[in-house]
Amino acid sequence: MNQPDFVFRGHQAAVNCVHFLANGRYLLSGDQDGLLIVWNMLLKRQLVKHSTAHTSAILAISSVDSSTIITQGRDNKLNIWTLDAHEFSGSLKLAQSLDIESLNFCRFSISAHWICGLVADELGSMFIYNVHTQERHAFSVEHKSATRSGAHNDQPMCMDICASEELLQLTVGYESNKLRCFHLQVSNNSVQVTAVCSVQTPHTEPLLSISVDQDAQSIYTCAADNNVCRFKLDGTVLVKAAAAELPHPGGSLIQCFQTPQVVAVAGWDYAVHLYDHGLQHLKDVRFHRAALTAVDVSNKCIELLPDITDDLIQQRWKMQPQWMAVASRDSRISLWNVNAVLQP
Repeated sequence: MNQPDFVFRGHQAAVNCVHFLANGRYLLSGDQDGLLIVWNMLLKRQLVKHSTAHTSAILAISSVDSSTIITQGRDNKLNIWTLDAHEFSGSLKLAQSLDIESLNFCRFSISAHWICGLVADELGSMFIYNVHTQERHAFSVEHKSATRSGAHNDQPMCMDICASEELLQLTVGYESNKLRCFHLQVSNNSVQVTAVCSVQTPHTEPLLSISVDQDAQSIYTCAADNNVCRFKLDGTVLVKAAAAELPHPGGSLIQCFQTPQVVAVAGWDYAVHLYDHGLQHLKDVRFHRAALTAVDVSNKCIELLPDITDDLIQQRWKMQPQWMAVASRDSRISLWNVNAVLQP
């Protein structure tokens, strides 16, 4: 069994999600009871604890910047928070709450200032929301799959949205294991949706997570089976480029990181499975005693902390390694030095 550098034990229920803020100074975590915690990564202790961030389980956490946090709960709410963080204290203020469909566990996605999620009570409908302007548009990604009893409404299970200067690229994974790509063009208070391509993935169980490498135009998928796949977007065609097999079925979340260049799968078998971008296996990391739910990697610490005047603390910050945070249903979060983990 591997040993992490640190273990955070502030949760009493299964931890469903973890997310590093852009500067890596704070780690966010949410659990099955609706508890949201902001962790100070310099001091390795809790900075803010919000026990009623949601009235039900928190499914996903992300951020727009170092002070704007997004959480999604099973209470069908997407909450936008303002974080006021200081060296030893902080606070969270609810800025806005939006309706979102969470009953099928489909997590929202965010890129730049655009949020994408499922419209509540409308099968196959999604929305995009601009955090800065509060502009909101709904659109359909409805898909019907052929079954023995006829056409069946295909439920979206996961998504990933990527923003560029010209448009938004949305990738959606469906219950039938179909993968579809859309281009969204927002202008004049409307959104134009174009279906670009689709492919039937080789997964034998429903898709659970998608991660898009926009630079390489690659899409990574994991599901309730033991397959991990990489698809290449070639113009208007999705081509299967690589595949790997997990030792046991079930991947809760897949994440593609640029620094270091790794793909991480949070496995139901209690392990983080690490691959290179070509899906060549690198290492399995095991510590937890229950299924893993999420994994995230912090950015490198390259900037000084503007609110810290103590030179010794600044030096400690510069020496911080790049962290990998792993969340588990055993209520713990483990922290790993990524460079040490990836050493042969």
